[in-house]
Amino acid sequence: MAPKKPAAKKGGTVKSTGKALKKPAALKKPAAAAAKKPSVPKVAKELQALEAKVVNLERRPDRWKRVEAALKKELPWLKVERFLASDGSKMTIPEEEVAMRWNTSRNANFADFYEWAFEDGTTWMWAADAPEEDDTWKFTENGDGFSYIRDAPAFDEKNAPSGTLEKKATGEKFTVKLRFATQYLNPGETQLMSGGERGCAHSHRRLWEFAAAREEPTLVLEDDVHIGFDRNGDLGKMNGKVFTKRLLEAIKRAPADYDVIYLGWSGWRGGNFKLWKEDDSGLAASDKKFLQKAEYVWTTVAYVISQAGAKKLLEVASPIDQPVDNFMAWHVKEHMVKALSVSPAVVRQAQTWNVGSDVPHSDDVALWDAA
Repeated sequence: MAPKKPAAKKGGTVKSTGKALKKPAALKKPAAAAAKKPSVPKVAKELQALEAKVVNLERRPDRWKRVEAALKKELPWLKVERFLASDGSKMTIPEEEVAMRWNTSRNANFADFYEWAFEDGTTWMWAADAPEEDDTWKFTENGDGFSYIRDAPAFDEKNAPSGTLEKKATGEKFTVKLRFATQYLNPGETQLMSGGERGCAHSHRRLWEFAAAREEPTLVLEDDVHIGFDRNGDLGKMNGKVFTKRLLEAIKRAPADYDVIYLGWSGWRGGNFKLWKEDDSGLAASDKKFLQKAEYVWTTVAYVISQAGAKKLLEVASPIDQPVDNFMAWHVKEHMVKALSVSPAVVRQAQTWNVGSDVPHSDDVALWDAA
C-alpha cells in the first residue's frame, strides 16, 4: 500500500525530510534585572558632603511640598531633609534659650531708623514709608531724594535732606527735615519678640546644635527660599546650574576658617560697609566677584555654616536675645563670627520683608506704628 503523504498545513506545502522534526527550543526568559539604585548626579568634591536642612512648620506642608519639589528639580545632587521648626505659637520655648524681649540699641546703627520731622521736632513719618501723596498730604523731597543704602553711611544731620509737605485740605505748606531716630540707639527701645520670632530663633539654635555635631558644613534653608528667579540687570536667570556653580566658587574661595556664608541677604557688606572702614577679609579681587565680607546682613533664608561657626554661635546663644538674623549679624559685626556673603545673592525669599511670612517681625517699623 502506498505510503500516505503528510497532510499539508494551511498556508503552504510541507516537504518531508525523512528526519524527525524537532520542536524549537523554548526561549529562555531573561534574568530579572538587578534593581538599580537611583543615580546621584556628579558634583564637585567640595559640595559632596554638604547636607541641607529645610526649616518648615509641621502645619505648613504646602510650603514643604513646594520647596522640596524645587530643590529636587534644581539641585538633584543635594541631600535635603525637612527640619520641623519650633512652633512658637504652640510650644513653650525655654527663656534660657530664647529671650522674650530684646532691645534695638545693638542693631539701630544698621537699621533704617530715619524719619521726617516738622520744624518743631514733631515726627511726620518714617522715611521708608513716606509717599509722594496720600489722602492728607502731598510730599516733595528736595534734591536727589534720600536713599538709605546710598546715603546712610555718610548721613550728617547738619546737612540733612529736607522736603515740603502740603496739606491737601487747606493748602498749608510745611518744611520737614530728615533725622535719625536716636531713641532706638540710645537707650534703645525694648521690643517683645513675637511667637514666630521666638520659634524661628529656636529652630536655628537647634540647627546649630546639629551643625556643631558634624565635621562637614551644613546648608540651612528656610521654606520660602527661591532658587529660580530673574537676576538683576543683565545677569540673566538664576537656576540650579548657576546656583551650584557660584556656590562652588564661593566655598573654594572662602577662607578655611570661615564660620558662615550667607547665600541670600540684605544689608551691609564689602563694597558697601556702614561703619567698618577697611576690608580685612584677605579676599583677592578675583574672589570678590563671588564673595564679600559681611559686616551686618539680614535674613536667615539660606546660609552655609561650618562646625566651628555653629559652636561659636551656641556659646553665646544662652539665650538668643534678638531676632535670630539680628543676633547673628551682631556677632559678625563684633568680629566674634567670621561671615561672608555670596555676591550677588544666589537665592531670594518668596516675598519681600514681612509679607506673607510665618514669622511676624517685631522690628518692622510698620508694626510699631500700628501698636
